[in-house]
Amino acid sequence: SVLCESAVSVVIFSSSGKMFEYCSPNTTLPKILERYQTDSGHKLWDEKHERLSAEIDLIKKENDNMQIELRHLKGEDINSLQPKDLIPIEDALQNGYLKVREKQMEIWRQHRKNEKELEDEHKELTYLLHQQHLAMTGKFGDLELGYHNK
Repeated sequence: SVLCESAVSVVIFSSSGKMFEYCSPNTTLPKILERYQTDSGHKLWDEKHERLSAEIDLIKKENDNMQIELRHLKGEDINSLQPKDLIPIEDALQNGYLKVREKQMEIWRQHRKNEKELEDEHKELTYLLHQQHLAMTGKFGDLELGYHNK
């Protein structure tokens, strides 16, 4: 390998089933196998592996595009965009803003409802406490008439 400036790879399987491999410096076994496949015309990888590899490449590209879109939605890297490219971003931000506003209003309405329920419960408990206090002091009969007449 050193004397001939060639890429060498050796894979050895022992009788016990262990695998040993050696690759020349500055190369890897996958690089050598890829070159072997290209130069010899022999297919080492089946069609399924090629489809999976293509799918991985597609997903990586889609991920990169989503990362770019996310940066645009954050307001980063928008100087290079044309006005027509800004319109969908503006629409997406407007939709997001409306959804956040709707959620805010929903939470506010729920808060007001809970507040009203707490006030009603407080009034009821105050009334019950007052009735119990009157019953305990023995003045329930006298004050009850006056309480209802007011």
